[in-house]
Amino acid sequence: MNRYSLVLILAIGLWSGCNKDDDEQDCTPPEYTWNTPTFESQGSWLWVTDTSGAVIARTEAESQSNVLLMAEQCAGHPNLNLLEISSTAAPDNTNRTVFNLISVLNAPDRLSWDTLPSPRPEQWEVAVSGVSSLDELLWPAQSKEIFAGDIFIDPAADLLSFALQVPEGAPAYATLQANGEATPRYLWAPAAGPDAFSFDYDALPAPVQAGPIGLPNAGNWRYRIFGLAPNGEAVLDYSSMPDLVSGSFDPLLPASLPDGFRLLVQEENTFEGLPFAANRYNKIVSTLPGSITASTTAFSMERAGDTLSVSTTGDTPDLYVLRIIDYQGAGPWLNWTIYGTAREFERLVLPQWPEVFAANRSVLLGNGRQTVALLSARSYDSRPTYGQILEAIAQQQTHWEAEQGMLERTRAFQFQP
Repeated sequence: MNRYSLVLILAIGLWSGCNKDDDEQDCTPPEYTWNTPTFESQGSWLWVTDTSGAVIARTEAESQSNVLLMAEQCAGHPNLNLLEISSTAAPDNTNRTVFNLISVLNAPDRLSWDTLPSPRPEQWEVAVSGVSSLDELLWPAQSKEIFAGDIFIDPAADLLSFALQVPEGAPAYATLQANGEATPRYLWAPAAGPDAFSFDYDALPAPVQAGPIGLPNAGNWRYRIFGLAPNGEAVLDYSSMPDLVSGSFDPLLPASLPDGFRLLVQEENTFEGLPFAANRYNKIVSTLPGSITASTTAFSMERAGDTLSVSTTGDTPDLYVLRIIDYQGAGPWLNWTIYGTAREFERLVLPQWPEVFAANRSVLLGNGRQTVALLSARSYDSRPTYGQILEAIAQQQTHWEAEQGMLERTRAFQFQP
């Protein structure tokens, strides 16, 4: 054997060994965790499927537990599935079984799906000095029409008192019009706590009319504006039902807040009696924009049995969110949310369910159902990676999408085989 042959054999062996190591490294069986919420469920499961839809690992989940699922085999682009079977009241006052399912396409290894606990509201007494008469008190977090709590005025002390219920540390906002003044003033507490709700009426500022803020089309739109604080947000203004806005809107707001505003604006629509937002704008801003933009992404979807095909034209979104909803008839009902990129949705084989629920899946996805599919394309100003998006959604980071500057467009389809 000459020297060149020996060098060639060694090079081939080294290359093969590296490739073997790479394959083994790429072929690590995935594992996932689910910190489950409190539920009285008829069944809760966590499972993994491959790109063909086949179940490769599964485990049953219990209420308020940390569920770990470790797959025993590798899977390219594994899909994570979380199921909770619950019961809900139908319009006829009878109960329906609901399959609540979340699927994450191409879920990264060690993704942990969390449950965000809702902080318990506490009652805080509000005292506003310098008030001899009250014309109007509004707490937008509850209503823009009337304050539902008890209101007291001490004429001898010119003191107005009432109570607000918000979690400790969270902000609070309310408006009041008193002492015969023609316009309201507002109170803002950045963090609920002891001594946070004592105010002097004469020192309270007046909200200002902002806008007009232009809308991207002549549809019917709804807006909500929140004031931000270090530990949460408080509702400042919103479009009251049944009145929606069209063309533009003019909110009544504080002139400025140190932590800014969250602006949520969405175009209202319905399909087969199901309401949905055809366009949605969710962004955190320091000052309000002069107009709202809409997503330019265009897309279509086709279904052939268990296979879905989504075609995208124009700008490719950072995320697709598909909701498959069956909420009519005798049941069971279905609420299935699927997250993935445009690449995953080009050809998607719907994940199978554990064998114990296979018959239910066949019924829910079969013919004769009044099932609606809502497909949403989400884009973010910051252009995050798919992994960053999934991490934020899985960890229930409620303001993350607004912080990234989100635009969403949604189309509705009949979901027939």
